[in-house]
Amino acid sequence: MLSKRFSLLSGQFGLAALLSLTVACGGTDPIDPGPDLFEPKPECTGAPVAPLGTGAKVVISKLQIGQPTEGLDLDGDGTIDNKLSGVANLAAGSIVDSFKNYSVILPMEFFDLPSVVADTCVKFAIYLGEYALDTDTDGQKSAVKDGDCNDHDNMIGRGKAEVAGNFKDDNCDGRADEAGAVASTDTMDRDADGQTIADGDCDDTSDKVKKGKAEICGDGLDNDCDGTADRTSDANGEATACSPFDAAHPVDIKLDPLSFIGNDPAIAFKDGTITTEGGKLVLNAGPSLFQVSIPVADDVVLTLKVTGATIKADVSMGATGVSLNNGKLAGIIDSRTADTIRGLQVDQIGLAKENSLLDATYANLLGTLLALPKKRNPDGSKFLKYPGCLTPDIDVDHDGLEAFCDSNLDDDIKTVDICIDGDGTEIVDEPGKQCSEAVDKNGKPRFIDGFSVAFTFEATPALSLYK
Repeated sequence: MLSKRFSLLSGQFGLAALLSLTVACGGTDPIDPGPDLFEPKPECTGAPVAPLGTGAKVVISKLQIGQPTEGLDLDGDGTIDNKLSGVANLAAGSIVDSFKNYSVILPMEFFDLPSVVADTCVKFAIYLGEYALDTDTDGQKSAVKDGDCNDHDNMIGRGKAEVAGNFKDDNCDGRADEAGAVASTDTMDRDADGQTIADGDCDDTSDKVKKGKAEICGDGLDNDCDGTADRTSDANGEATACSPFDAAHPVDIKLDPLSFIGNDPAIAFKDGTITTEGGKLVLNAGPSLFQVSIPVADDVVLTLKVTGATIKADVSMGATGVSLNNGKLAGIIDSRTADTIRGLQVDQIGLAKENSLLDATYANLLGTLLALPKKRNPDGSKFLKYPGCLTPDIDVDHDGLEAFCDSNLDDDIKTVDICIDGDGTEIVDEPGKQCSEAVDKNGKPRFIDGFSVAFTFEATPALSLYK
Protein backbone atom coordinates (compact mmCIF):
# COMPACT_ATOMS: atom_id res chain seq x y z
CA MET A 1 0.00 0.00 0.00
CA LEU A 2 1.20 3.45 -0.81
CA SER A 3 2.64 5.29 2.16
CA LYS A 4 0.52 8.18 3.33
CA ARG A 5 3.42 10.15 4.72
CA PHE A 6 4.94 13.20 3.09
CA SER A 7 8.26 12.49 4.82
CA LEU A 8 9.73 9.03 4.85
CA LEU A 9 13.01 10.81 5.31
CA SER A 10 13.15 11.00 9.09
CA GLY A 11 15.54 8.12 9.79
CA GLN A 12 12.87 5.58 10.63
CA PHE A 13 14.45 2.89 8.46
CA GLY A 14 17.20 0.46 9.50
CA LEU A 15 20.78 1.66 9.59
CA ALA A 16 23.31 0.50 7.04
CA ALA A 17 26.78 -0.67 8.01
CA LEU A 18 29.11 2.31 8.12
CA LEU A 19 32.60 2.21 6.78
CA SER A 20 35.99 3.04 8.21
CA LEU A 21 37.92 6.24 8.84
CA THR A 22 37.40 9.75 7.58
CA VAL A 23 39.99 11.39 5.35
CA ALA A 24 39.92 14.86 3.87
CA CYS A 25 42.43 15.73 1.23
CA GLY A 26 42.92 17.54 -2.04
CA GLY A 27 41.47 21.03 -1.75
CA THR A 28 40.16 23.63 0.64
CA ASP A 29 36.81 25.25 1.15
CA PRO A 30 36.16 27.43 -1.90
CA ILE A 31 35.09 31.03 -1.86
CA ASP A 32 31.30 31.09 -1.67
CA PRO A 33 30.21 31.37 -5.32
CA GLY A 34 26.87 32.93 -4.35
CA PRO A 35 23.34 31.68 -3.84
CA ASP A 36 22.57 28.07 -4.56
CA LEU A 37 20.80 27.27 -7.80
CA PHE A 38 17.45 26.75 -6.07
CA GLU A 39 17.47 29.69 -3.69
CA PRO A 40 13.77 30.24 -2.87
CA LYS A 41 12.22 33.43 -4.17
CA PRO A 42 10.48 35.70 -1.66
CA GLU A 43 6.73 35.40 -1.20
CA CYS A 44 4.90 37.63 -3.65
CA THR A 45 2.52 40.33 -2.50
CA GLY A 46 -1.03 39.06 -2.49
CA ALA A 47 -3.62 37.18 -0.45
CA PRO A 48 -2.22 35.25 2.53
CA VAL A 49 -1.73 31.50 2.53
CA ALA A 50 -4.82 30.52 4.52
CA PRO A 51 -5.77 26.84 4.14
CA LEU A 52 -9.32 25.62 3.62
CA GLY A 53 -10.60 28.92 2.37
CA THR A 54 -12.77 29.82 -0.60
CA GLY A 55 -10.06 29.68 -3.27
CA ALA A 56 -10.02 27.34 -6.26
CA LYS A 57 -9.38 23.69 -5.47
CA VAL A 58 -8.12 20.98 -7.81
CA VAL A 59 -6.74 17.46 -7.52
CA ILE A 60 -3.87 16.01 -9.54
CA SER A 61 -5.65 13.39 -11.65
CA LYS A 62 -2.70 12.06 -13.64
CA LEU A 63 0.97 11.83 -12.68
CA GLN A 64 3.79 10.11 -14.50
CA ILE A 65 7.56 10.22 -14.56
CA GLY A 66 8.35 12.28 -17.63
CA GLN A 67 10.12 10.98 -20.69
CA PRO A 68 13.57 12.47 -21.56
CA THR A 69 12.03 15.44 -23.40
CA GLU A 70 9.36 16.01 -20.74
CA GLY A 71 11.04 18.13 -18.13
CA LEU A 72 12.35 21.61 -17.47
CA ASP A 73 15.72 23.31 -17.86
CA LEU A 74 16.69 23.43 -14.20
CA ASP A 75 20.24 24.76 -14.48
CA GLY A 76 19.73 27.23 -17.32
CA ASP A 77 22.04 25.52 -19.80
CA GLY A 78 19.41 25.34 -22.53
CA THR A 79 18.68 21.61 -22.25
CA ILE A 80 15.87 19.64 -20.62
CA ASP A 81 16.89 17.98 -17.35
CA ASN A 82 15.25 14.68 -16.39
CA LYS A 83 17.53 11.81 -15.45
CA LEU A 84 14.62 10.04 -13.71
CA SER A 85 13.20 9.28 -17.15
CA GLY A 86 15.46 6.21 -17.14
CA VAL A 87 12.98 4.44 -14.83
CA ALA A 88 9.78 5.95 -16.26
CA ASN A 89 8.66 2.76 -17.96
CA LEU A 90 9.50 0.67 -14.91
CA ALA A 91 7.18 2.67 -12.66
CA ALA A 92 4.44 3.63 -15.13
CA GLY A 93 2.03 0.77 -14.50
CA SER A 94 2.25 0.99 -10.72
CA ILE A 95 1.60 4.72 -10.74
CA VAL A 96 -1.50 4.27 -12.91
CA ASP A 97 -2.79 1.56 -10.58
CA SER A 98 -2.22 3.80 -7.56
CA PHE A 99 -4.46 6.46 -9.08
CA LYS A 100 -7.09 3.87 -9.96
CA ASN A 101 -7.30 2.60 -6.39
CA TYR A 102 -7.07 6.14 -4.97
CA SER A 103 -3.96 5.48 -2.92
CA VAL A 104 -2.42 8.59 -4.52
CA ILE A 105 -4.53 11.71 -3.91
CA LEU A 106 -2.76 15.06 -4.30
CA PRO A 107 -5.14 18.01 -3.96
CA MET A 108 -4.05 21.59 -4.64
CA GLU A 109 -5.57 24.72 -3.16
CA PHE A 110 -5.10 28.21 -4.60
CA PHE A 111 -5.01 31.14 -2.20
CA ASP A 112 -4.49 34.03 -4.61
CA LEU A 113 -6.33 33.29 -7.83
CA PRO A 114 -9.36 35.60 -8.04
CA SER A 115 -9.74 34.71 -11.72
CA VAL A 116 -7.86 32.78 -14.38
CA VAL A 117 -6.09 35.65 -16.08
CA ALA A 118 -2.49 36.85 -16.34
CA ASP A 119 -1.36 37.42 -12.75
CA THR A 120 1.91 38.42 -11.10
CA CYS A 121 1.17 36.66 -7.79
CA VAL A 122 -0.30 33.18 -7.53
CA LYS A 123 -0.02 31.12 -4.33
CA PHE A 124 -1.05 27.52 -3.80
CA ALA A 125 -0.43 24.46 -1.64
CA ILE A 126 -0.22 20.77 -2.46
CA TYR A 127 -1.71 18.40 0.09
CA LEU A 128 -1.92 14.70 0.78
CA GLY A 129 -5.53 13.63 0.40
CA GLU A 130 -7.72 10.67 1.30
CA TYR A 131 -10.74 9.59 -0.71
CA ALA A 132 -11.19 5.87 -0.04
CA LEU A 133 -12.02 5.87 3.67
CA ASP A 134 -12.40 3.29 6.43
CA THR A 135 -14.60 5.24 8.82
CA ASP A 136 -15.83 2.17 10.68
CA THR A 137 -12.28 0.77 11.04
CA ASP A 138 -13.20 -2.70 9.83
CA GLY A 139 -10.19 -2.90 7.51
CA GLN A 140 -12.24 -2.29 4.36
CA LYS A 141 -12.35 1.00 2.49
CA SER A 142 -15.27 2.42 0.58
CA ALA A 143 -15.08 3.92 -2.94
CA VAL A 144 -12.63 1.32 -4.32
CA LYS A 145 -13.38 -1.71 -6.46
CA ASP A 146 -14.74 -4.52 -4.24
CA GLY A 147 -14.70 -2.19 -1.26
CA ASP A 148 -16.92 -1.83 1.80
CA CYS A 149 -20.66 -1.41 1.16
CA ASN A 150 -21.37 0.34 4.48
CA ASP A 151 -18.60 2.39 6.01
CA HIS A 152 -20.62 3.16 9.13
CA ASP A 153 -21.05 -0.38 10.45
CA ASN A 154 -18.06 -2.63 11.15
CA MET A 155 -20.34 -5.68 11.21
CA ILE A 156 -20.96 -5.19 7.49
CA GLY A 157 -18.27 -5.89 4.91
CA ARG A 158 -17.12 -8.08 2.09
CA GLY A 159 -16.71 -11.63 3.36
CA LYS A 160 -18.97 -11.16 6.38
CA ALA A 161 -21.80 -13.63 7.03
CA GLU A 162 -25.28 -12.59 5.93
CA VAL A 163 -27.53 -12.06 8.96
CA ALA A 164 -31.06 -13.23 8.25
CA GLY A 165 -33.84 -10.85 9.18
CA ASN A 166 -31.87 -7.66 9.78
CA PHE A 167 -32.97 -6.29 6.37
CA LYS A 168 -29.40 -5.27 5.40
CA ASP A 169 -26.73 -6.40 2.96
CA ASP A 170 -24.18 -7.77 5.43
CA ASN A 171 -21.80 -9.40 2.93
CA CYS A 172 -21.75 -6.65 0.27
CA ASP A 173 -23.17 -8.72 -2.57
CA GLY A 174 -25.83 -6.10 -3.34
CA ARG A 175 -28.67 -8.09 -1.72
CA ALA A 176 -30.27 -8.19 1.72
CA ASP A 177 -31.29 -11.28 3.71
CA GLU A 178 -30.54 -13.81 0.98
CA ALA A 179 -29.87 -17.42 1.95
CA GLY A 180 -26.88 -18.46 -0.14
CA ALA A 181 -27.96 -18.24 -3.76
CA VAL A 182 -31.64 -17.88 -2.81
CA ALA A 183 -32.89 -14.30 -2.80
CA SER A 184 -35.21 -13.03 -0.09
CA THR A 185 -38.93 -12.91 -0.90
CA ASP A 186 -39.62 -10.20 1.69
CA THR A 187 -42.20 -7.80 0.22
CA MET A 188 -42.45 -5.28 3.05
CA ASP A 189 -41.21 -1.72 2.54
CA ARG A 190 -40.04 -0.73 6.03
CA ASP A 191 -38.16 2.41 5.02
CA ALA A 192 -41.00 3.66 2.74
CA ASP A 193 -38.65 4.24 -0.18
CA GLY A 194 -40.95 2.49 -2.66
CA GLN A 195 -38.85 -0.67 -2.96
CA THR A 196 -38.91 -3.97 -1.10
CA ILE A 197 -36.06 -6.39 -0.44
CA ALA A 198 -37.65 -8.77 -2.95
CA ASP A 199 -37.52 -5.98 -5.53
CA GLY A 200 -33.84 -5.30 -4.87
CA ASP A 201 -33.62 -2.96 -1.87
CA CYS A 202 -30.35 -3.95 -0.15
CA ASP A 203 -31.05 -1.98 3.02
CA ASP A 204 -34.69 -1.77 4.00
CA THR A 205 -33.81 0.26 7.09
CA SER A 206 -32.67 3.34 5.13
CA ASP A 207 -34.52 5.31 2.47
CA LYS A 208 -31.12 6.47 1.18
CA VAL A 209 -30.49 3.01 -0.25
CA LYS A 210 -32.30 1.03 -2.94
CA LYS A 211 -31.55 -0.59 -6.27
CA GLY A 212 -31.33 1.98 -9.07
CA LYS A 213 -30.88 4.97 -6.77
CA ALA A 214 -28.14 7.42 -7.71
CA GLU A 215 -24.94 6.91 -5.75
CA ILE A 216 -24.25 9.70 -3.25
CA CYS A 217 -20.51 10.21 -3.25
CA GLY A 218 -18.90 10.27 0.18
CA ASP A 219 -21.81 9.21 2.35
CA GLY A 220 -20.33 5.76 3.05
CA LEU A 221 -23.46 3.93 1.85
CA ASP A 222 -24.15 1.66 -1.11
CA ASN A 223 -26.96 3.85 -2.38
CA ASP A 224 -27.50 1.95 -5.66
CA CYS A 225 -27.10 -1.58 -4.24
CA ASP A 226 -24.24 -2.60 -6.51
CA GLY A 227 -22.21 -3.95 -3.56
CA THR A 228 -19.83 -1.03 -2.99
CA ALA A 229 -20.32 2.26 -1.17
CA ASP A 230 -19.41 5.56 -2.82
CA ARG A 231 -18.80 3.96 -6.20
CA THR A 232 -20.65 2.83 -9.29
CA SER A 233 -18.64 0.74 -11.75
CA ASP A 234 -18.95 -0.49 -15.31
CA ALA A 235 -18.51 -4.10 -16.43
CA ASN A 236 -14.71 -3.68 -16.28
CA GLY A 237 -14.77 -2.36 -12.74
CA GLU A 238 -13.94 1.20 -13.80
CA ALA A 239 -15.66 3.91 -11.77
CA THR A 240 -18.54 5.58 -13.61
CA ALA A 241 -19.76 7.54 -10.59
CA CYS A 242 -17.88 8.87 -7.57
CA SER A 243 -14.23 9.48 -8.40
CA PRO A 244 -11.95 12.23 -7.10
CA PHE A 245 -10.67 12.66 -10.65
CA ASP A 246 -13.98 13.25 -12.46
CA ALA A 247 -13.77 16.82 -13.78
CA ALA A 248 -17.49 16.89 -14.59
CA HIS A 249 -18.52 15.94 -11.04
CA PRO A 250 -16.06 17.34 -8.48
CA VAL A 251 -16.17 15.76 -5.01
CA ASP A 252 -15.09 16.56 -1.46
CA ILE A 253 -11.62 15.31 -0.50
CA LYS A 254 -10.40 14.77 3.04
CA LEU A 255 -6.89 15.98 3.84
CA ASP A 256 -4.39 13.93 5.80
CA PRO A 257 -3.16 15.78 8.94
CA LEU A 258 0.39 15.21 7.69
CA SER A 259 -0.37 17.82 5.03
CA PHE A 260 0.11 20.49 7.67
CA ILE A 261 2.80 21.82 9.95
CA GLY A 262 0.70 23.40 12.65
CA ASN A 263 -1.93 25.30 10.69
CA ASP A 264 0.29 25.88 7.67
CA PRO A 265 0.56 23.70 4.55
CA ALA A 266 3.65 21.50 4.57
CA ILE A 267 4.14 22.15 0.85
CA ALA A 268 3.38 25.64 -0.46
CA PHE A 269 4.37 27.66 -3.51
CA LYS A 270 4.21 31.37 -2.69
CA ASP A 271 5.79 32.97 -5.74
CA GLY A 272 3.81 31.84 -8.77
CA THR A 273 2.76 33.78 -11.84
CA ILE A 274 0.35 33.27 -14.72
CA THR A 275 1.58 34.54 -18.05
CA THR A 276 0.36 34.28 -21.61
CA GLU A 277 2.55 31.95 -23.65
CA GLY A 278 1.63 30.84 -27.16
CA GLY A 279 -1.95 31.97 -26.70
CA LYS A 280 -2.37 29.99 -23.46
CA LEU A 281 -2.35 31.02 -19.83
CA VAL A 282 0.59 29.29 -18.15
CA LEU A 283 1.25 28.86 -14.43
CA ASN A 284 4.89 29.06 -13.33
CA ALA A 285 5.99 28.57 -9.72
CA GLY A 286 8.99 27.61 -7.64
CA PRO A 287 11.58 26.65 -6.68
CA SER A 288 10.10 25.09 -3.56
CA LEU A 289 9.89 21.70 -1.84
CA PHE A 290 7.77 18.79 -3.05
CA GLN A 291 7.53 15.17 -1.97
CA VAL A 292 5.80 12.32 -3.77
CA SER A 293 5.50 8.57 -3.19
CA ILE A 294 6.25 6.49 -6.27
CA PRO A 295 5.32 2.78 -6.36
CA VAL A 296 8.16 0.98 -8.11
CA ALA A 297 7.14 -2.63 -7.47
CA ASP A 298 4.45 -4.66 -5.71
CA ASP A 299 4.08 -3.31 -2.16
CA VAL A 300 7.24 -1.21 -2.56
CA VAL A 301 7.02 2.56 -2.49
CA LEU A 302 9.80 5.08 -2.96
CA THR A 303 9.10 8.45 -1.37
CA LEU A 304 11.11 11.13 -3.09
CA LYS A 305 11.86 14.54 -1.64
CA VAL A 306 12.21 16.86 -4.62
CA THR A 307 14.20 20.00 -3.84
CA GLY A 308 14.17 23.00 -6.12
CA ALA A 309 10.71 21.91 -7.27
CA THR A 310 9.47 23.98 -10.18
CA ILE A 311 5.99 23.79 -11.69
CA LYS A 312 4.75 24.80 -15.12
CA ALA A 313 1.25 24.06 -16.44
CA ASP A 314 -1.47 25.39 -18.70
CA VAL A 315 -4.30 26.76 -16.57
CA SER A 316 -7.92 27.21 -17.63
CA MET A 317 -11.38 27.77 -16.16
CA GLY A 318 -14.14 25.34 -17.08
CA ALA A 319 -17.77 24.89 -16.10
CA THR A 320 -16.88 23.16 -12.83
CA GLY A 321 -13.69 25.00 -11.88
CA VAL A 322 -9.99 25.41 -12.56
CA SER A 323 -8.05 22.75 -14.50
CA LEU A 324 -4.33 22.29 -15.14
CA ASN A 325 -3.06 20.57 -18.29
CA ASN A 326 0.34 19.80 -19.83
CA GLY A 327 1.79 20.13 -16.35
CA LYS A 328 5.43 19.56 -15.52
CA LEU A 329 6.93 19.33 -12.04
CA ALA A 330 10.72 19.17 -11.99
CA GLY A 331 13.52 19.34 -9.45
CA ILE A 332 16.33 17.20 -8.06
CA ILE A 333 16.91 14.37 -5.60
CA ASP A 334 19.86 15.77 -3.70
CA SER A 335 22.58 13.52 -2.37
CA ARG A 336 22.05 14.10 1.35
CA THR A 337 18.37 13.25 1.00
CA ALA A 338 19.09 10.17 -1.12
CA ASP A 339 21.35 8.84 1.63
CA THR A 340 18.55 9.01 4.20
CA ILE A 341 16.15 6.83 2.20
CA ARG A 342 16.75 3.34 3.59
CA GLY A 343 14.97 0.13 4.39
CA LEU A 344 13.50 -0.55 0.96
CA GLN A 345 14.17 -3.61 -1.21
CA VAL A 346 13.82 -2.81 -4.93
CA ASP A 347 15.80 -5.34 -6.94
CA GLN A 348 14.98 -3.65 -10.24
CA ILE A 349 17.12 -0.64 -9.30
CA GLY A 350 19.69 -2.37 -7.10
CA LEU A 351 18.29 -0.97 -3.85
CA ALA A 352 18.86 -3.25 -0.84
CA LYS A 353 17.23 -2.81 2.56
CA GLU A 354 20.57 -2.36 4.27
CA ASN A 355 21.66 0.36 1.85
CA SER A 356 20.40 3.79 0.84
CA LEU A 357 19.04 5.32 -2.33
CA LEU A 358 22.41 7.06 -2.66
CA ASP A 359 24.11 3.65 -2.77
CA ALA A 360 21.68 2.35 -5.39
CA THR A 361 22.15 5.49 -7.46
CA TYR A 362 25.92 5.91 -7.45
CA ALA A 363 27.24 2.42 -6.61
CA ASN A 364 24.65 0.09 -8.10
CA LEU A 365 22.11 -0.44 -10.87
CA LEU A 366 20.06 2.74 -10.62
CA GLY A 367 22.96 4.93 -11.74
CA THR A 368 23.20 2.88 -14.93
CA LEU A 369 19.45 3.14 -15.53
CA LEU A 370 19.64 6.90 -15.05
CA ALA A 371 22.70 7.13 -17.32
CA LEU A 372 24.64 9.19 -14.78
CA PRO A 373 28.09 10.22 -16.02
CA LYS A 374 31.32 8.82 -14.61
CA LYS A 375 33.67 11.14 -12.79
CA ARG A 376 36.55 12.43 -14.92
CA ASN A 377 39.72 14.39 -14.29
CA PRO A 378 39.72 18.11 -15.11
CA ASP A 379 41.50 17.35 -18.41
CA GLY A 380 38.64 15.05 -19.41
CA SER A 381 40.48 11.77 -18.87
CA LYS A 382 39.03 8.94 -16.82
CA PHE A 383 39.16 9.41 -13.09
CA LEU A 384 41.52 6.53 -12.37
CA LYS A 385 41.86 6.89 -8.60
CA TYR A 386 38.29 5.64 -8.05
CA PRO A 387 37.09 4.36 -11.42
CA GLY A 388 33.57 3.67 -10.15
CA CYS A 389 32.69 7.27 -9.27
CA LEU A 390 29.46 8.68 -10.70
CA THR A 391 28.22 12.25 -10.65
CA PRO A 392 24.77 13.82 -10.55
CA ASP A 393 23.79 16.14 -13.38
CA ILE A 394 22.76 19.32 -11.54
CA ASP A 395 25.41 21.48 -9.84
CA VAL A 396 23.33 23.17 -7.16
CA ASP A 397 26.08 25.08 -5.33
CA HIS A 398 28.01 26.18 -8.44
CA ASP A 399 31.36 24.71 -7.30
CA GLY A 400 31.55 21.87 -9.82
CA LEU A 401 29.69 18.58 -9.87
CA GLU A 402 30.16 16.37 -6.85
CA ALA A 403 31.01 12.67 -7.22
CA PHE A 404 30.14 9.58 -5.20
CA CYS A 405 32.34 6.51 -5.21
CA ASP A 406 32.47 2.86 -4.26
CA SER A 407 36.17 2.57 -3.45
CA ASN A 408 36.25 -1.19 -4.09
CA LEU A 409 34.44 -2.32 -7.21
CA ASP A 410 35.69 -5.89 -6.83
CA ASP A 411 33.73 -6.80 -3.71
CA ASP A 412 30.02 -7.45 -3.28
CA ILE A 413 29.41 -4.37 -1.13
CA LYS A 414 27.78 -1.90 -3.49
CA THR A 415 27.80 1.25 -1.39
CA VAL A 416 29.09 4.78 -1.61
CA ASP A 417 31.93 5.23 0.88
CA ILE A 418 33.70 8.26 -0.62
CA CYS A 419 32.15 11.62 -1.50
CA ILE A 420 34.13 14.13 -3.57
CA ASP A 421 33.08 17.78 -3.41
CA GLY A 422 33.08 19.98 -6.47
CA ASP A 423 36.36 21.58 -5.35
CA GLY A 424 38.05 18.16 -5.13
CA THR A 425 37.81 17.63 -1.37
CA GLU A 426 37.37 13.95 -0.56
CA ILE A 427 35.35 12.78 2.44
CA VAL A 428 35.33 9.14 3.48
CA ASP A 429 32.65 7.42 5.58
CA GLU A 430 33.49 7.16 9.25
CA PRO A 431 31.80 5.09 11.96
CA GLY A 432 28.40 6.61 12.66
CA LYS A 433 28.58 9.21 9.91
CA GLN A 434 28.13 9.03 6.16
CA CYS A 435 30.34 11.13 3.90
CA SER A 436 27.20 12.76 2.46
CA GLU A 437 26.60 14.43 5.85
CA ALA A 438 29.82 16.47 5.68
CA VAL A 439 29.73 20.25 6.04
CA ASP A 440 32.27 22.92 5.15
CA LYS A 441 34.00 25.26 7.62
CA ASN A 442 30.95 27.49 7.67
CA GLY A 443 28.67 24.62 8.63
CA LYS A 444 27.06 24.53 5.20
CA PRO A 445 26.27 21.07 3.76
CA ARG A 446 28.84 20.11 1.15
CA PHE A 447 26.87 17.56 -0.85
CA ILE A 448 23.70 19.12 -2.19
CA ASP A 449 24.05 18.43 -5.91
CA GLY A 450 21.54 15.95 -7.26
CA PHE A 451 20.08 14.13 -10.22
CA SER A 452 17.20 15.71 -12.07
CA VAL A 453 13.64 14.42 -11.94
CA ALA A 454 10.53 15.49 -13.81
CA PHE A 455 6.90 14.45 -13.64
CA THR A 456 4.07 15.24 -16.01
CA PHE A 457 0.65 15.87 -14.51
CA GLU A 458 -2.90 17.08 -15.01
CA ALA A 459 -5.34 18.40 -12.42
CA THR A 460 -9.13 18.50 -12.41
CA PRO A 461 -11.55 20.53 -10.23
CA ALA A 462 -12.31 19.43 -6.67
CA LEU A 463 -15.46 20.48 -4.85
CA SER A 464 -13.98 21.14 -1.43
CA LEU A 465 -11.16 20.08 0.88
CA TYR A 466 -11.62 19.34 4.54
CA LYS A 467 -9.70 17.94 7.51
